Amino acid sequence: MKRIILAASALFMASLLPSCGNHPDGISGATKDYDSNGNSFYHRTTETKLKTCDLRVEGEVRKPGEINLKNYFKREVVYKQAVLNDSGQVAFTGAYRYRGYSLFDLLNPFVLEKKNAKEFVPATDVYIIIENNSGDRVVFSWAEIFLGHNMHQVLIATEQADVEPYKVKVSYPKDSVWKVVAANDLFAYRELKNPSRIIVKSFDRKHYEINRELKDPFSPTVNLVVDDSLMGVIDTLNAVAPHARYHSVFYGMGMGYHGTPTFEGPLLRPLVENFLAKDGAKWMRTGIACVVGKDGFRNIFSVSELFNRVDQVEPILAIPENPKKSGYYRLYHPSAFYADFSVRNLSEIYLFRE
Repeated sequence: MKRIILAASALFMASLLPSCGNHPDGISGATKDYDSNGNSFYHRTTETKLKTCDLRVEGEVRKPGEINLKNYFKREVVYKQAVLNDSGQVAFTGAYRYRGYSLFDLLNPFVLEKKNAKEFVPATDVYIIIENNSGDRVVFSWAEIFLGHNMHQVLIATEQADVEPYKVKVSYPKDSVWKVVAANDLFAYRELKNPSRIIVKSFDRKHYEINRELKDPFSPTVNLVVDDSLMGVIDTLNAVAPHARYHSVFYGMGMGYHGTPTFEGPLLRPLVENFLAKDGAKWMRTGIACVVGKDGFRNIFSVSELFNRVDQVEPILAIPENPKKSGYYRLYHPSAFYADFSVRNLSEIYLFRE
């Protein structure tokens, strides 16, 4: 009798579920029957499935190993895919909806173990390299994945579908294998087909001594170092660049709320773009900036995170009210959730490519 009751309950519950051919998408609620299921412009077309491969996490994590994709849900992003060609013209590929595995989700169980943790505890100097079996790679900062305002914007996409306009017929090219998609990027330099390895690293190109009791924080200049060579110096008293002003709600990783200061100063891009002009696409794909204060505190940003943004909101060198007390410049980027990514007493920007 008990078995009969359980079977009847199961049949009743099944009757309440959608039919097998029309399961809703877990993120949007949309189904393949678009016309009868909502307003989404993004779910009008059929997905193309992309072939996956084995994926491994290595580097500075507690337990490196293979990722079991069966343990993860999928998420969605939309992306207008284009790059600048060699002549500086925009080469547009198509507008897409991608579904796949968030890098946030995939890396979350692989607990970070920094090799330099005894000297420098914060995870502000960590970055991620993603490679495929052909040796191609793209780079993201740890903050882009785990410490920004918008989570789940970097996917390894397993499904791809057109986002169609309604006045013209389009059929954008489709891929055959899964790929990295960075939905926060303006241009698609960090697309990587068939990723097979994720490497977690902390900055080790140069040693910066930590001085937590700095008596004189003022830094009269900011060195611009590119691949171990001093390429230029920003004179803090005479830097020439357009200014921007940002309001903030300042919140630290350790101490929490720090008020609502306003930050104003010259844009960083005009002060460094000459050093990135050659091989600009490669810098956007694999470039890293280590931003260092006079006290040795440092942050890692990818170059795309700084200058290849779909929201086109870029960092500034903020000038504090009392420069002699707190160092002349503070790098401020509105995209950073935590105040810890606003380096004060700025003394060096170290640029390199992985």
